[in-house]
Amino acid sequence: MQLRGGLLALFFSLVLSCSLRAQSQECMDHSSATSHKSKKIKINIVGVEFRGETPFSDEVRTKLVKRIQRSEIEVSPQEPDTEWANPLRAQTVIRVLRAQGYMDSSSEVTPYLVRAELDQLDYMVSFKIEAGPQYRIGVMQVQDPTVFSARELRAQILLNPGEIYNGDVVLQGIESMQQLYRSKGYIDMNVGMTQSIDRSRLLINTYVEIEEGAQYRVGSVEILGLGSQAKNLLRSIPKPGEIFDSRSLTDFLKENRYVLPANTSGEDVAVWPNPQDGTVEIIVDLRRCSKA
Repeated sequence: MQLRGGLLALFFSLVLSCSLRAQSQECMDHSSATSHKSKKIKINIVGVEFRGETPFSDEVRTKLVKRIQRSEIEVSPQEPDTEWANPLRAQTVIRVLRAQGYMDSSSEVTPYLVRAELDQLDYMVSFKIEAGPQYRIGVMQVQDPTVFSARELRAQILLNPGEIYNGDVVLQGIESMQQLYRSKGYIDMNVGMTQSIDRSRLLINTYVEIEEGAQYRVGSVEILGLGSQAKNLLRSIPKPGEIFDSRSLTDFLKENRYVLPANTSGEDVAVWPNPQDGTVEIIVDLRRCSKA
């Protein structure tokens, strides 16, 4: 039986804004925007119960209960319990089961209201679990890369044949592959993943397919909103003609955090790829809306 992971579409994670912040752009009044939000009620998880097949060790169970109880949940007054309970189940119980190789696992959640107050509700949640069989790593291959060797990319997935399958570790490895490519200017690199399940041997075979795309270099760099200080900062930002390494922008923000405005973040950086000439335009826009 084939499981098609499809393209994971792990695209370049730096902000590719639709438009840059500009002096002429109208400033949003965030205080007035938030004042129109509907009132929310806080959900407190005060008790957790597991029923059915629970393959968790005491340590895993303890951590899982703490994670569930620390969940930050807010709902509108008319929102049904299923709207918050099912996502909670998927993000906690199911995720932990899949991380331990129980790929066929299923779970149902039942919330019980314990106490109600005007602005918060206390619930106990009960999870019925069917774990199913535990799967292990079978074949794990990276197919036809050219920029890096298949062995180097395969090493990014920290799982070996025979070990318990962990989907989170596989995805972390694929993200590490993407970061390697970004460091060499391959910001359009895409990853696809095909998996097959050998149910008779309880193995999952994984085949990683890579579309490398073109290599980008730095085209132009501009820092807006710092005046004469910008010239000094330009020395520590990628230079035109260099291979574009996305990590250099993260390093730039870290290295200059004491010089840049206090609220500077990745949202102030826009990277505009130009596929026609294989360059990127980098704009760091630190202009702030003036208060009336």
